[in-house]
Amino acid sequence: MADKPQTFDIYAQLAKNVKSRSGAPADIPMDSTTGKFTPGLIERTINTDLSDAKAQTVFTERVESRMLLLTNPYKDNMSKPGRVGSNMEIARRSQRKRITAKEKRQLKIYELPAEARRYALFLPLHRLWTKYISALLGDKDVAEQMADLKQQQQLLGRLLKADLHGAKLEVERSKCPNFVGLAGIVAQETKNAFKLITQDDRLVVVPKARCVFTLHLPSDAQCLIYGDQFMYRASERASKKFKPRPS
Repeated sequence: MADKPQTFDIYAQLAKNVKSRSGAPADIPMDSTTGKFTPGLIERTINTDLSDAKAQTVFTERVESRMLLLTNPYKDNMSKPGRVGSNMEIARRSQRKRITAKEKRQLKIYELPAEARRYALFLPLHRLWTKYISALLGDKDVAEQMADLKQQQQLLGRLLKADLHGAKLEVERSKCPNFVGLAGIVAQETKNAFKLITQDDRLVVVPKARCVFTLHLPSDAQCLIYGDQFMYRASERASKKFKPRPS
């Protein structure tokens, strides 16, 4: 006679000790001595070997009177419907759009308008530059400073980093003879050229390469500038460390 197959009940009543846990997970024992939920949770999740006193200490030091961020609002915002693309693409698109160098040239941002190319308009800038360079070089006469070797190195280092917008420059020597003799106030300095406003209200662009300039300083002093050594932007030259080299 064949044995009857065993039958199992699909539903069985919960044990009394499970019902007494008031909905706590069956696989995690509930500490009956825990008066608060949060210290008990810390005791069960952080370290099961913690005593009640240590659990209360952890709760006091790390949880009590502190704001706990349970969710990541940035992540939730990125995961909202309608957001297309990765987080990196969204962050890149959200940044403020900057104007490119090509757009600057098209808009002619750095070009002087024709009505502003007048020598008289740049004379106040030259007077301002004269006060600036006098304060930069000091109270002593430039000729006296050039006589002392130590002061000469300091003077040349200051001139090398000085801002030349508003200074009077004159082309002393050049590979192109058409540039020789041109003089004016520096209206703009770029990496490769000086833009001068001449006394006849003309804007001339003189390249720095293969040119030697005379810089007119206060008290009728003059200084030669080799354009090949000034092949930097004004902002880059002010922060660059130069090494003295024999010329």
